[in-house]
Amino acid sequence: MEGSYTRMSPEFALVQALETVPVLKGSVNAFQPPKSAKALFCFYIPAIDTEQQDFDGPTGLQSWSGTVHLVAGGARTLQLLCAKAKKALYDMRGEVYATPEEDAEEGPKGRVLIEYVEIEQSSPDLFEAEVGLYRRVYTVRLGYQTEEIMEEDSP
Repeated sequence: MEGSYTRMSPEFALVQALETVPVLKGSVNAFQPPKSAKALFCFYIPAIDTEQQDFDGPTGLQSWSGTVHLVAGGARTLQLLCAKAKKALYDMRGEVYATPEEDAEEGPKGRVLIEYVEIEQSSPDLFEAEVGLYRRVYTVRLGYQTEEIMEEDSP
């Protein structure tokens, strides 16, 4: 269809940013942690992915929001983890993230420019008694633009 294009989600950028926190490397998952997960870890739940429209259609200005759940074995450890994770998320502003090569077969290759990041704690800190872990939940909103990478653009 003329004027249509494939939209990419910035979730791969969110994961890349959170994994800059060394203790979260390889421990960021979508929807829920693996059953074998050991603290410290993080998971996120996507909620809204939308694009602004004007009279001519899509503008290219997009936004994504979801909840980011950070989990630790102690209250103080959770506080420190959250401080580092928030810094990593705020550091996304102005950065361009490329689709990881291993994801290229699943969808379009592309780049995401993060224009703004908003973070709001969306619940009190929780103690999950059944597993003995502490959890803090943030609502994260990302404003972004995407660019699909054509084969001739690839390095």
